[in-house]
Amino acid sequence: MDATIGDPLLLASVERAFEKQPLPDFWEQATPRAMIVAVVLSVVFGFVTLQIQMSTGVVPGLNMPISVLSFIFLKWFVSLLRSCGLPGSEPFTRQENLLVLTTVTTVGNLALTGGFALYIIAMTSTVAKALGETNPDPRDIVDNFPTGQWMLFLLLIGLMSVLTSVPLNQVMILDYRLLFPTGTAQAHLINSFHTPHGAIMAKIQVATIFKFFFGSFSWTAFSWLYASGKDCGFSSFPLFGLQLYKKRFFFDFSATFIGVGMICPLMVNITFLVGGIASWGLLFPFLETKSGQWYHTPSPSSLAGINGYKVCKTKHPSLNYDDRRRIEVFLENKIPASLPVAAYGVCAIICGVVIPQIFHQVNFLHVIAMYIIVPVVALTNTYATGLTDWNIAYTYAKFTIFVVAAWVAKPGAIIVALVSCGLVVSALHISSQMTQDVKTGYMTLTSQRALIMMQTFGVIVGSVLTPCIFRAFQRSAKANVPIGAADSEYPCPYAMLYRAMAVIGTGGVKELPDHCLTFCYAAAGFAVAVNTLSVVSQRKGWKIQVYIPSVTVLALPFFIGSAVAIDMCIGSAVIFLWMKMNSQSAAILSSAVAAGLICGEGLFALPSALFTLFSVEAPMCMKFIHSGKQVDLADSFIRNMSTPAKP
Repeated sequence: MDATIGDPLLLASVERAFEKQPLPDFWEQATPRAMIVAVVLSVVFGFVTLQIQMSTGVVPGLNMPISVLSFIFLKWFVSLLRSCGLPGSEPFTRQENLLVLTTVTTVGNLALTGGFALYIIAMTSTVAKALGETNPDPRDIVDNFPTGQWMLFLLLIGLMSVLTSVPLNQVMILDYRLLFPTGTAQAHLINSFHTPHGAIMAKIQVATIFKFFFGSFSWTAFSWLYASGKDCGFSSFPLFGLQLYKKRFFFDFSATFIGVGMICPLMVNITFLVGGIASWGLLFPFLETKSGQWYHTPSPSSLAGINGYKVCKTKHPSLNYDDRRRIEVFLENKIPASLPVAAYGVCAIICGVVIPQIFHQVNFLHVIAMYIIVPVVALTNTYATGLTDWNIAYTYAKFTIFVVAAWVAKPGAIIVALVSCGLVVSALHISSQMTQDVKTGYMTLTSQRALIMMQTFGVIVGSVLTPCIFRAFQRSAKANVPIGAADSEYPCPYAMLYRAMAVIGTGGVKELPDHCLTFCYAAAGFAVAVNTLSVVSQRKGWKIQVYIPSVTVLALPFFIGSAVAIDMCIGSAVIFLWMKMNSQSAAILSSAVAAGLICGEGLFALPSALFTLFSVEAPMCMKFIHSGKQVDLADSFIRNMSTPAKP
């Protein structure tokens, strides 16, 4: 008798439910209809992404809306083909669904990191004058960037991103077995869309996903009503009091990161919280007492101020049927590491020749230096994304601006620094997102080769499409108010910050606050010591290995605050209590609950983006203030507010 009969985890197996469906071959996954739908959605999300980024500087994550819309568009397109009696009207698969998603996501990420609202706009005289540069050196200005050169530049950095990600895929997904929480949630969502009829346990999981999906979406929509203005709404809820709120310890009611906490190992969540306490609870309050002694600018974003100090493994579960099946398919379609490594070297040489022809301030050595640095940093950035869902490519990019500007330190240094920033931010951001999509592909039995082909297709589409969209916005802008100007319809707020960093960087290390490098060296030494202890303990089989924290996770709260750590620890608490109450139910449904929470809040990014596009603001602002006189002042102000006249 089969010992596995009656095992609820076997009944809950996703791939058992799909077992009777033949696995599509390469060309049944990367189909022409998938490419057509991907191009259509790329145009839509390209416009949305660029307009929001140029208007506000902050773009919400659009992966979940793209997942849902790719499913809807494919379903509609197949119905259209069927009604017209055309070939290609057979039902589409979960693999096609993912390939549309990864193509559109690649286009969107290329739009985000293509410099349209960041480093390319930062090169213009418009931004230079806004910073007070009355007579900027012509060698540090690029006002007219031809569309054809922009397309070529985007194509080169996009291919660099693809080639950076390929060697990381197997390491991150099979060797380290990282979760990539958003990628995992996307896989659950796509699998739920395509669950075969008759899979009873799978249907229960699907129902659970959609219950929490709609609950999370509804809560996020409700929360939005109270978020009109800075630090308004439930996302700034001072659960631990207003004093700790000022130190970034608060609960932001994020369903996404509660869901992430439910599927991340407990050690990761605790390490995240410890990092938050060490940074915002201890180190930064100490540094604030040194204002006027170690640094002399009150700006929280300047590298010359307090911000200058900031930029300076657990047991695996045994392999079940789903794991074995997914590993089998993943390895069948793997790409030999030698191929992308060789292609990366060729790409480096081509870029080293071509990019200096586009930007004359840049030379071959500058480009090659970035190509040497990127794979190393991409490893750490993708590892952080896989552990916690946080991509800190922009932090590395800002640091790159300062270092390269200090390295060159002559007229033209600003342009060299901004171009180097573009290479780094695109390669790191896009490659980590590509590996996340490969994680989704791993969980949906999608060919890794088909994924990489569609990612390359997305790079080609994005490099042609996004500059054209930008030119359309440029032509629609108000006369005599160019993109990047403070009073423009598209002010590109972060472009000014990026140029300011380059300007400061030209002054070299002396522009950093006192003792900044000392803190950097101490942090680096600590990281090396902890990682060495981790490696030795694993080799020796010491029991302490499960208690050694990840330094990468420990460092993240230094950049992003402690609210996320609190959300993730709440997710761990939910799982702990659930396991105590009903371990069987928790084992079967916890991933579905987490996926529903992540997907629901993620889907609200689409209406949020539309609200931003049409300048629709939330109707109310909810804030918290200290008791006593401040309450009386607030009441007095509200009572004296003029009320609108009755019609």
